[in-house]
Amino acid sequence: MRRYPIERSHYLILRMLIEAPRRSSDLADALVLDHTTIARQISALEKSGLVTREPDPDDGRSSVLVATAKGRTLCAEMSAVRVKRIETLLESWSAEEQQQLIRALTQLNDSLMQWVRDPRRQKRPRPAARRGRTSPLESISRSERNPPDGA
Repeated sequence: MRRYPIERSHYLILRMLIEAPRRSSDLADALVLDHTTIARQISALEKSGLVTREPDPDDGRSSVLVATAKGRTLCAEMSAVRVKRIETLLESWSAEEQQQLIRALTQLNDSLMQWVRDPRRQKRPRPAARRGRTSPLESISRSERNPPDGA
């Protein structure tokens, strides 16, 4: 079992709060998550002493979330664990291969964010309705489920 200083979902939220205090609604929008999901995560972070609420300086009726010193420390530890793991995985790769991966992942992330933020995406057909077309990822998934004989 992997051991992390904090849960990965908490890590993402803490990283954002370390950049700047935010309202929970702003976190939900930035992470493209449902507000109830963020509320549960924030509740757990507060109970763990990783986040506190402070009055919103722009609107005294609401509050912003702020990473505590403990939250900052655990987030830094998590970052170190993640960086070390990636360095270990890529140590045999050439610098050019690492740059290719960075470019591809950046492109994938940009495409995902475009898709997630596209209001028309709810109207797109589901993958099963694409008239028999197969994406490269579906092909990979099938081959892993049904390896060739002798594999």
